[in-house]
Amino acid sequence: MAMPREWKKSRDKFRLSIHRNGDVAVNATPLTSDVDGGDVSDEELSTSKLRKRQQCAIDLKDVSAEMWLITKLAMQLLWAFRVSSKWIIMLLRLLMFVLFLLPAFLRVFYFWLCSPRVLKNIRYGPRGRNLLDIYLVPHPRKNQPVVVFLSGGAWIIGYKAWGALMGRVLSAYGILVVMPDYRNFPQGLLPDMMQDVNVAMQWVFDNVHTFGGDPNNVTWIGQSAGAHIGACVLIEAVENPSFAAWQPSRLRNFIGISGPYNIHESMEVFHAHGLDRQVFAAIMDHNVLPKATAALFPSMHLFHGTADRTVPWTSSQSFVDALVRVGIDAHIKFYTGKTHTDPIIEDPIQGDDPLLSDILAIIRRSSPAESPQPRPDHLQFRPPGAMLPAMLVHAARRVNPF
Repeated sequence: MAMPREWKKSRDKFRLSIHRNGDVAVNATPLTSDVDGGDVSDEELSTSKLRKRQQCAIDLKDVSAEMWLITKLAMQLLWAFRVSSKWIIMLLRLLMFVLFLLPAFLRVFYFWLCSPRVLKNIRYGPRGRNLLDIYLVPHPRKNQPVVVFLSGGAWIIGYKAWGALMGRVLSAYGILVVMPDYRNFPQGLLPDMMQDVNVAMQWVFDNVHTFGGDPNNVTWIGQSAGAHIGACVLIEAVENPSFAAWQPSRLRNFIGISGPYNIHESMEVFHAHGLDRQVFAAIMDHNVLPKATAALFPSMHLFHGTADRTVPWTSSQSFVDALVRVGIDAHIKFYTGKTHTDPIIEDPIQGDDPLLSDILAIIRRSSPAESPQPRPDHLQFRPPGAMLPAMLVHAARRVNPF
């Protein structure tokens, strides 16, 4: 099915605006091979393929620039951490974790880099990292459910592409997925991260309809540090109306995955994992203390693995208890024996994805009756099976620093 012409124009408009901004060089030419009717000539097909290759090269160049920035910031972090032995051990374990899962990561990276369904580096604000990616559904329709996914990364190594696997699967179910980037430490502290995310949410409500999304059917998902930042932004937007131009009550749901909502409780755990107390305290300038009117909050859903050694499951339990005490519609579900990253990395790679089923159930229940329902049979899609042998996934779990 061809992409509707108005959505092509919207995509190209935002790519062109990035180009004019001068921050990111992005091609403003349509890069999809879809044609709005009629037969496709050999010349048109050849031109379309050439444009796809050119765009893939441009995206690779952008990724290289991001990696260079991350490398420079990593040098600053090494100085901040004073290269402690704990940090080095955790880094080595992380490298081994990536090595074991590398074949699956490469498949997802190729999809993110070259798929015409992934619109990358759309600018949502004036800052250097105020960019977002949009995952289009294979068969575009109007008023699609929208998911905004905020990745984790210990407030230090977060990047919008970390959620590409979730974006790939959710979009295949007919859900438009938006993944914003935000400043990390040492580029910014928590208030700076919150401001970036706040601006990104305003962009979503203002513009997502031009890509086929329903601005009145938005679910916000945050994982780990992304869940913490999202909760801080949501509470600040409710308690301080001047903070955000968008209304928190417009959100259908907030879903927090493995979130460290109790910062004081999490500080010692992060210190044991190599994140120095002083650095951690420098990053934080906020705490999650819900006091506001319950009616202004969306439905809150928290998920946590009971074997999470990075963020104790009690963090989610304490947060949901606090939400319920002030009358907010809040729910919690624990995944027995699951670690910090199992729900979003190891489980989907192994072909067992209970979190996906839970997210889809929440979106189905909360969507308007007239909204297109997320269902793979309509899109001729089946959830991917195991991407790697169980032995490799098990080995990755053994060395996972998270």
